[in-house]
Amino acid sequence: MAFIPDPKTRFPLSLLASTVAMAIVSPVSMAETRPDMSATDTGMLQVIGQATSGMDGFVGQDELEKTQAGDLADVFKGNAEISAGGSVKMGQKIYLRNIGENMLNISIDGAEQAGAVFHHSGSISVEPELLKQVEIEAGAGSATAGPGALGGSVRFVTKDPEDLLKAGESVGALVKTQYFSNGEGVKNSATVFAQNKSETLGVLISGIHSDRDNLEDGKGNDIAGTESETTSGYAKLVARLTSEQTLKVSYENLKDEGRMPYRPELAVGPRNVAEPTESVRKTAIANYTFKPTDSDLLDLGVTLYQTKQEQTREYSGTAYSGYVKSTGLTVQNTSLLAEHELVYGINYRDDKALLFDVDFDTPDFEETGEVKGLFIQDTFEATPQLTISGGVRFDQYTLNDVNKLKFDDSGFSPNLSANYALTPSLAFSLGYGEVLRGVELKDSFKLSSSSNSADLEAERAKNIELGLDYSHQGLNLTAGIYRSVIEDPIAGSVPWSKESINLDHDIETTGFTLKGDYQWDRLKVSASFNHADTELDNQTVTRYVYGSSATSIGDTLVLDLAWQFSNELEMGWRATHVEGINNIKLNVGGESLTVNKPGYDLHDIYARWQPMGANKLTLTLSVNNLFDEHYRNHSSVEDFSANPGYGLIQGSTEAGRDIRLSAAVRF
Repeated sequence: MAFIPDPKTRFPLSLLASTVAMAIVSPVSMAETRPDMSATDTGMLQVIGQATSGMDGFVGQDELEKTQAGDLADVFKGNAEISAGGSVKMGQKIYLRNIGENMLNISIDGAEQAGAVFHHSGSISVEPELLKQVEIEAGAGSATAGPGALGGSVRFVTKDPEDLLKAGESVGALVKTQYFSNGEGVKNSATVFAQNKSETLGVLISGIHSDRDNLEDGKGNDIAGTESETTSGYAKLVARLTSEQTLKVSYENLKDEGRMPYRPELAVGPRNVAEPTESVRKTAIANYTFKPTDSDLLDLGVTLYQTKQEQTREYSGTAYSGYVKSTGLTVQNTSLLAEHELVYGINYRDDKALLFDVDFDTPDFEETGEVKGLFIQDTFEATPQLTISGGVRFDQYTLNDVNKLKFDDSGFSPNLSANYALTPSLAFSLGYGEVLRGVELKDSFKLSSSSNSADLEAERAKNIELGLDYSHQGLNLTAGIYRSVIEDPIAGSVPWSKESINLDHDIETTGFTLKGDYQWDRLKVSASFNHADTELDNQTVTRYVYGSSATSIGDTLVLDLAWQFSNELEMGWRATHVEGINNIKLNVGGESLTVNKPGYDLHDIYARWQPMGANKLTLTLSVNNLFDEHYRNHSSVEDFSANPGYGLIQGSTEAGRDIRLSAAVRF
């Protein structure tokens, strides 16, 4: 499989912009060795090519706080490779290198968020205030990424008590209030955290509430259906049973409600009115680790979880409710043997989707599935310059669908990669990975009206990546190129088929990334650029047609500057350019359609002031969309209204200028 871009591939961004991106790009090492993030963390979101390294990139807690992230779109806006769009939070979907959340393995503290309640809404809900970091692996590859990671994995990690406690401190509290000018919103939170003097027992309890009216876009127009009220309750207990054993137990209840569009990913219209809507996620997790100090063979982690996503909405005066629930177990151990690091274990997950049409006591429709997996990944330091990593997964999928059909799929997912240090500063990497995913649950709201083809088979992704990584005296540069193919994708035939089939053509993505950063004294500069072409049957994919599986996002360049004026004051600026994709030709059910995705430029700024020193009083001002850009995010549903008969098919425009003010008091 070739991984060099086709000569016909679009490169509309100017050579100058590409050169700028290459000149200051972010520190994504594609080497096999794991970076020391604690020493050099810029706080910026980093995406790692999974096939070449399987390493963790992350967006840090500090970055989320400075930019006052309020939803998924805010969490991911710092990097060009991953995004979420839409002014209705419930309609936001994650896309990683154009591949959608339906084809990613997404987890919260190890609890896999499998399945979706409604295909017109996103399947993931998080509260950014609770996040410690987000780890991302892009592309099929590492055996440790979990089952079904056709396009990669996204792992949300929540805070522990010790993340908020200062050295020598046993108890503390954080009270925070936020104001949003766009939508006249207010968000309040209170968090208490404590740890006994022996540091063997810690607890964190947090309550968050926000209320926001309809937003306005860059032209001052009201964006109907964007009002929301969010309530979050979270508790975590951390027990260090011995010096070698730790148990963490957590529970989260996150609820979002308001008058939202019946189809949250589409703008309000005559056939998509704003109705009372509620979304709830309840997640319970137990994480156990055991790492003896006198053994290199045992570094054990066990995660047991249950997570439930539920949505209730009205349509023409009738209420509907559905949910997906997953119960799972992951056991993973790491053993060091000579020059080898072996990571191996098992995954198990039991999934259930239910739909309640009228009577909320008894489900009218039900579907169940099960996934069992074994995996092993070996990283071998062959020479001081050469590191080789290889691994394999074996997964078995079972589905009992709503129409009494049973599907059984199983198979291996291998990967192999190598990193060679040409010099102490320059490294070259090459990797290849495959992932198999069997037939899984339909979303709850499809159970009453859709079916699976009896011939449905597993999907398989193949990904190849090539990378160069340079690091010298605070300057980090990375260039990477990738080619991903998802074979036999499962979807309904276009348009609006009620039967899921294996499509006749593959989802093919060819792209490249440029990243880097540099720190000089109190100034940090970072940037990321991503170009990706994703096609199916030689047609550019769109979110409207392929939903949660794939979309097309224009060439994206993100530049970041942060200046630490003093120990008390920091300011920053972020500029994002997304190149337009014009004249997209589509054949939808025999109709020839044309759609444009106009480009846009965004500017965000922030200032954080701690007048009483660190961790006492923090005042933060951030302004998103500083120049009131009127635009539709490329991760949202495209505007098809120029095509006769498609006037209602368009995602909401994004919010205009939003001034956010917050005050956080630390006790």
